[in-house]
Formats: sequence, C-alpha cells, structure tokens
Amino acid sequence: MPEKIPVCPECGNPLPEGMTGLCPTCREWKKSAPPPPQKNVHAAVVLSFFFPGFGQVYNGQYKKGILVLVATIFGLYFFLVPGLVILCAGVYDAYRTALRQNDGSMPFCEMHVYHIVLYVIIFILVCFAAMSVSSIFMIP
Repeated sequence: MPEKIPVCPECGNPLPEGMTGLCPTCREWKKSAPPPPQKNVHAAVVLSFFFPGFGQVYNGQYKKGILVLVATIFGLYFFLVPGLVILCAGVYDAYRTALRQNDGSMPFCEMHVYHIVLYVIIFILVCFAAMSVSSIFMIP
C-alpha cells in the first residue's frame, strides 16, 4: 500500500515531506503551521508590578504603559493611596491584555526595542521630575 502524500488543502498540490508553513504553490498556510506567538502572562504581571507600566509595554501598548508609569510615580510620590490604586489597576490591565492577546480576542502586538528605550528614558525623567517638584514644595 503506497504511502499517502500530504497535499495542500487549498490548491491540492503535493507538499514536500516534513513541510510546515506556506504551501510553495499557492502560498497558503498549511493547517499544521506553527501556532501564533503567545504572551507570557506571568511576565506581564511581574514587569508591571516592579516597573509600573512596563507590563503594558511588554504587551505592545507603549502609550498606555507610559501613562500608567507617570500616573503611578506621581501618585505614589505625592499621594500614596491613589498611586497604589493606579499600580494595581496597571498590573490587572497587563494581565488581562496578555490573556486577551493569547486567546485571540485582541490582536497580538509585538514589543519593540525602541519602546523599551523610550520607557527607560521616560522612567528616569519622571523620577527626577517627581523629586524636583517635591523639593520645590517642601516646607523648611
């Protein structure tokens, strides 16, 4: 009994042995193509907890991450409770976003190196700004 040769489900042409990915004839994805990339949900939570907003940057939402960073640092520096609330909301948002990207209900967004560099620069600037603003308003 001859071995069954796998064929492309779209065009019907035989596929090379061991092939995964694009059919060489019709350029359609074979059903055994590798799964889409996944976000590490735990990494998003840990990053967002220790570096406010970085979980959002990890999830590809750098604008939201920078907003969470600025709000958390100023909230923690000047008013402790609102800063903690913003921090917890940022951690939860990073968790939910990673889950939604993994299950496909939200488009997958890549994290880029320039977003990380931008985050680090803004993190340093916001820390210095918070310290300088607090020194202006200190009562002798």
